[in-house]
Amino acid sequence: MAADRATARSCADCLVWVVLNQRGACAGCRRWRQHYRERGTCPRCQHERLLNSDGLCRSCLQAIRLLDDAEWALGIEGVPPRDLQLTVGVYHDRADSARQLSRAGGTGPRTSEVWNLRLRQQRAGTEQRPAVLEPGAWGQIPLFTIPRTLTADTARAVAGRPVPEWEKAQAVLEEIAAEQGLSRGTRYRKAALLRLALAVRAAEGTWLLPEVLLRDLPAGRITIRLVLQRAGLLASEPEPLRPFPAARRPPRTVAGRVPWCRSPRSCADCQAWVPSGPYGSRCAPCRHWREKLERGTCARCHRQELPLRKGRCRGCRPYRLLDGAQPTTSQYTQLLIDVPISGSGPPPPIPVDEPPHADLPPAPAHTAAGQEQLFAIRRDWPRLLSYLQGRNTAELVLTGTATRLVEDFSRVLHERQSPSHNSNIRTLSIILYWCGAQAAISERDVHDLARTGPDLKAKTVCQFLRDRGILLQDPDLHRDVDLTWIDTTLAALPELLAEEVGQWVTVQRSQGRHEGGVRGYDAFRPYLASLQPVLTAWAEAGLLSLREITRQHIDAAVTGHSGRARRQLALALRSLFRTLKRERVVFRDPAQHLRVGSPTGIPKPVPSDLLANALQQTKTPLGRLILVLAAVHAVPVHELRTILTCDLDLARGTLDIRRGLRRHTLYLEELTHQLAADWLDYRHRRWPASTNPRLIVSQRSALDPDHPAVGKTLLRDDVPPGLTLVGLRQDRILNEAAETADPLRLMRLFGIGEKSAMHYVTTAHPERTAKLPR
Repeated sequence: MAADRATARSCADCLVWVVLNQRGACAGCRRWRQHYRERGTCPRCQHERLLNSDGLCRSCLQAIRLLDDAEWALGIEGVPPRDLQLTVGVYHDRADSARQLSRAGGTGPRTSEVWNLRLRQQRAGTEQRPAVLEPGAWGQIPLFTIPRTLTADTARAVAGRPVPEWEKAQAVLEEIAAEQGLSRGTRYRKAALLRLALAVRAAEGTWLLPEVLLRDLPAGRITIRLVLQRAGLLASEPEPLRPFPAARRPPRTVAGRVPWCRSPRSCADCQAWVPSGPYGSRCAPCRHWREKLERGTCARCHRQELPLRKGRCRGCRPYRLLDGAQPTTSQYTQLLIDVPISGSGPPPPIPVDEPPHADLPPAPAHTAAGQEQLFAIRRDWPRLLSYLQGRNTAELVLTGTATRLVEDFSRVLHERQSPSHNSNIRTLSIILYWCGAQAAISERDVHDLARTGPDLKAKTVCQFLRDRGILLQDPDLHRDVDLTWIDTTLAALPELLAEEVGQWVTVQRSQGRHEGGVRGYDAFRPYLASLQPVLTAWAEAGLLSLREITRQHIDAAVTGHSGRARRQLALALRSLFRTLKRERVVFRDPAQHLRVGSPTGIPKPVPSDLLANALQQTKTPLGRLILVLAAVHAVPVHELRTILTCDLDLARGTLDIRRGLRRHTLYLEELTHQLAADWLDYRHRRWPASTNPRLIVSQRSALDPDHPAVGKTLLRDDVPPGLTLVGLRQDRILNEAAETADPLRLMRLFGIGEKSAMHYVTTAHPERTAKLPR
C-alpha cells in the first residue's frame, strides 16, 4: 500500500501553515471538530468557522491568549476585528482543551476577573514606567551590581535631570572637544553620554565611578573615560579593560567583575553562596571539575555523584590537611561566598589532574580552493558567538594561511591608524576560524557576523578581503539606495502607469532611442519625489495611463504650489511628457506650455558686517580654505567635494576645477595660496598614510580604501553662523558684476554660462538692461 503523500499547505479551518495529508486539516482542527459541531461567523475575525461555547473559533482563541488583548478577549462593542498573522502549526498546542474565557456561575456567565483587571489597566493606563537610575546612598559599597542595559532611551530619560559634578565634567569635555576638533553634533552626543555616566555614578553612590561600569555605556566609552579621568571622578583599573560584548555583559562589583547575577543561592556541589545564572546552579569551578574529573561518593561528606579528586569533592578538598593533623568525626564545612579575584580577564582556571582543553566547538571542514558551494545557506552566527563570550581571539586555532592574513591585516590597520583595531581583528579571526582561508569568503557572512555584536566590524574586513582577492561580493549589499527607492516608488503605482514612468527613468539614464548624457540616480530621484504625490493622486482618481492626462490635469497638479516646489514640479512634468512623446509613448504633450519660472531667483548680497570677521571666526585650516574658495573664487559646493589633490599646483599658483570634459583654472592669490599650503601641511601631519586622491578629506574618508568624497554637512559645519556657501558664492559673482557689468568677464573668471552671467548683470544693473529685448 502506498503511503499518504504529505504537502505543505494551509489548514482548511485555522489557515495555519502545516504539513497536511489528504484530510486537509491539521491535528488540532480535527480534534476541534470532534468537540464542537456548531458552525457560524466568529465575532473576532468575521470568518465562517466552527465555534466553541464562547462563540470563538480556534484561531481567535489562540490569538487572544497569545496577544493578551483584554478588549479582544471580552468582546467589547466597537472594537474592530483583528487581523490574524500567518503562523506555523505545532502539535500538542492544547488550544482546543484550554479553559473557557467566561465561566458559568450564579445567575449567568461570569467573566474571569483576570481579564477584567487587564481591561481596567489597559483603559486607565495604570502601568507605570520603572524608575531610571535613581540616586543611591553616597558612600555605600554594594556587594553585587547587576549590569545595566543603557540605551539611547536611557540617555533621553536622564537628559533633563541635574546630576552632581556636571559643571566640572562639562568644562573638561569642552576642553577635550576643542583639542580634538569635534563638531557640534559630536559634542552634543558626548555630553548626553557624559550625563548618563554621571547618573550611573549617582545611582551607585560612589564618589569615584569604577572604570568597569563604563562598559555599560552604549557608545563613546574612550572619550567619557578621558573626561572623567581628567575631572578626577574615575576610579581607574590597575590594568586596561578589554572590550566586552554589549549583548551579554557580566555583573560587576566596585572591586571587579563577578559572575552573572540573577538570584543568590548555594552551589549544588560545593554549597558555596553564588549568584546563579545561565549556567545553572553550580559555580564556575565546580562546572570545571565536572568536565575534568570522575564522579563518585566523597570520602568525607559521603555525598554521591560528585566530581572527586583523590577521594574528596571540591568542598571537602581544602580540609585534607586539617583532618590529617586533627582527626575528627565531624564533617562540617565553612560557609563560602564565591567571588572571583578582581582584575581584568576571566578568573584563573582550577588546577586538575588532567591537562585543560578548550571547550570551543570544532570548526567544520573548510572549503578547498576552487570548490563551489551547492547551496547558499546563511549561517547562524549567534550560536557560535555564545561560546566566545569573554574569550580572546588568540585562543582560536587558525591555519598557517589564516594566521598570516590576520598578521597582515593587523599591520594594515596599524598603518591606517584605525580606531577599531581590536574589533576588526576579532571579526576576521572568527571568520577565518569558521570558514577557512582557502576558498572565497561570502560578503554576506561578514555582515551577518558584524550584526550580532557591537564589538564586530564588517566594512574594513570586507575591504581587506577584497584587496586580497578572497571575497565573494554580494550584489544586494552594493545596490544603489536611490535605485532601490525608485523601484519601491514605481511598485506602488498601477502596472501601466508604472511601466510608462519606468520608461521615462530608462531614457533619462541615456538608454532610450536617442543618445544623451548619462544622469545618476541621485540626480534623478528629486524629480520623481516631486512627481510621486501627483502620480498617486491620478491613480486614485482612476487615471491608469499618462495618455489620459490633459492640460486641465497639469494645471490642477501645479495649483497650490509656489516658489521652488512649483518650479521643481513643473520641470519634472515637462521632462516626463516631453521624453515620452519623443519615445512615442504618448500622443501629445499636455505640459508643453507650462511655465517654469526663474531658475535661480534674484541673488542677494551678504551683509558686510558678516563678511568682516568671517575668516577670523573660522578656526580650522579646512574651514578657512573652504570659506576662501567659496567667497573669493565662487566655487560651487558640489565641486569642492570633487577637487583632486593633483589639481592643486602651488608652484604655479593654480587650481584646476574639473567640469566634465572641460577644465576651469583658478589663479590663486596670496591668501588662497597660503591657506591651501596650510591645509596640505595639516593633512599630511594628521593622516600621513592617507591615499585618498581628493583634496578635501575627513576623519572617516582619509583612510578609507574606497576613497569616498566628504559629505556636504562637513563643509557647512565650519562656516560661521549667518553665512552659507551658496550665499557667499552669489555675493562674490554679484559684486564682480556690479564692478564690471561685463558678462564675458564673469564667464571667464568664474566659469559660468551666458544665461547665468546675464542674470547677474541684470540684477546688478537693472537700469542698463531694462530696454534689452526679452
